Formats: sequence, C-alpha cells, structure tokens
Amino acid sequence: MKLGIISGWDARGLQQVRDYGLDYVEFCINVGTDAKTVLARAEEIKANLSANHLKVSSIGRWGTDRLAPDGSFNAPEHENDLALIDLCAAVGCPIFTCGCNPIADMPFAKNAKLAAQYFRALMDYATPKGVAIAVYNCDWNNLIYDRRGWDAVLDQAPGLGIKYDTSHCINRNGDYLMEMFEYGKHIKHFHLKGTVRVQDFNVPDPPAGMDGIAWGSVFAILYAHDYKAVASIEPHSGTWTRGARGDFGVRFTIDYMRKFILEEDTDAGKKQYMPGDTV
Repeated sequence: MKLGIISGWDARGLQQVRDYGLDYVEFCINVGTDAKTVLARAEEIKANLSANHLKVSSIGRWGTDRLAPDGSFNAPEHENDLALIDLCAAVGCPIFTCGCNPIADMPFAKNAKLAAQYFRALMDYATPKGVAIAVYNCDWNNLIYDRRGWDAVLDQAPGLGIKYDTSHCINRNGDYLMEMFEYGKHIKHFHLKGTVRVQDFNVPDPPAGMDGIAWGSVFAILYAHDYKAVASIEPHSGTWTRGARGDFGVRFTIDYMRKFILEEDTDAGKKQYMPGDTV
C-alpha cells in the first residue's frame, strides 16, 4: 500500500506534495471546471510530476449531471469524463473516479440501470487505455453510494470499482466497517478523511487520526482484501485547510498513517477466508 494526498496539478501544489515526503498525488477536477482545458495541459502536468518524482493515484470528477432528465447521456459532461480518462492515460493514472446523478421522479431500479449503462460506456472507453473506473461513495449528485446502489449496479457493470471514504458512511449513520468488510474486494481507491460525529452533529472534519474513526480496523479490512493501491489524504474542512493549522493537520495525518502502511507487501495474495467463504 502507498500513501498519497489530494492536491493541485500546478508546480507549486506538486512541490508541496514532494515536501511532505509523499510519492502519490490525486487530482479532483469537479463540476464547473472544463476538463478539456486541463487535458490541454497534460504535457505541463507530466513535466511537473516528473520534476517532483510523483505518480498520480486517481483523477476524479464530482457533482456533475452525467444523465439528462430523459435518461440519455449529458453530452458535454460525458465529453468532460472522456477528456479526464484521456488525462489519466497521458499521466499514467490507473483510476478515474466518478458518480452518476439520480433523475427526479424516476424509479430507483430504472435509474440504476441507466447509471450502469453510463459506467459501462466509460469502461469501454477507458479499458483499452489502461484506466479503471470507480464510483465514489459520496451522495453528492450520485445515486450509487451504498450497498443499495452497489448491489444494483456492480453486477450490471462488471469491473466497476468503488472509491471508498469512511466519513461519508459515518455521516449517513451507517456502519463503515461492515460496508468495507462486505464490499472491500471492489475498492480500487481509498480516501483518508477524518470525521467526528456528536449525536447528529458533525464537528468540522479534523485531520485523519485526530477523529473518531477506527483506523486500525479500517486498515485491517483493507489488508484482508489485499488492497495494494493508494490511501489518499483528503484535507477537508475550512478549520483544517488553511495556514499553519492546515500544514500541521496534513503532517499529523502522514505521521499517524505511516504506521499502517506496508509498502512492500511480499506476503500479499494469499487467500483470505472470510465468513461465508467455501473452504
């Protein structure tokens, strides 16, 4: 497993990632940004990555309307997704992360079927380029974020993965350890984001490790599912993303998480028997 962080793709952002002693960076190119303008900078991005000896773990796009109200593909947003898959291929990134929006007044099963069609179209485009597709488990304009969605879509889109973030499950009052236990084999990218719930209230997300998540159990489940990709730090709340406190928070998480990271996992790949397995 490797440790990385979400950052910008300009020289300054990537230099900061290197200064943190990390080898992997994640890019989030969300709703409102023309992905084609970022793709046009692919050579510049590659040069910045090379200068800082960094690799890209994931490129993602959150919040967009990928389906039009009639269920057809939203052409401009579909083109943005294809452009980001091209960017993945250009910079050597193995994962493109996205979601699929719910359509108002459409039954869940039909909406899920359309989402699966959308994901399959992305996979058909991405697979020859060496890029996998993962659906994020955030409900920001996304129908496929928990077991209901995964059960409806994963079988219809074989090979589709999950980008998992424990905080989203916690903030829906779900059982994140059970979700990871049951669906861990589908996890292709993982976020490290701290969160604290006090009854029904959310404390502005602190650095991962300074929070209420059982990180030892989280990593135990990831290793049980032979997860070998990147655990990517996501600094989140305004309380912890600015100035000296922001820098302190990132360094705190890096120091805290390093004890869980076995980078050269030479014993991985052995069969891990889980309850319900046939021996």
